[in-house]
Amino acid sequence: MTFQFGVVALVGLGFCVSGWQAATAAWAGGAVIAAGNALFAWRLFADGIAPTRRIARSVYAAEALKWAWLALALYLAIAVIKLPFLPFVAGIAAAQVAFWISLAVIR
Repeated sequence: MTFQFGVVALVGLGFCVSGWQAATAAWAGGAVIAAGNALFAWRLFADGIAPTRRIARSVYAAEALKWAWLALALYLAIAVIKLPFLPFVAGIAAAQVAFWISLAVIR
């Protein structure tokens, strides 16, 4: 998660040229992905050590929770708060790519 925030911070600093609203939108996009990953992990490991069938249900429930969070956050950020679209999506993309890179490094 630290790597994600570092990458998103750099993207946000890049958008500072366009103004503080753009930088804030990029940082918010990254925070949405980081929070979604945290929700996923929380739900996935909520059952602790359990039978395989329950673990499989936890994976599906965690993924559904993460997607519901992403849909809600996208709606709130774009339709309600009216954050600039491009920086917001750039923050989302940067955080997700950083997550994938960190998974590749850990393996």
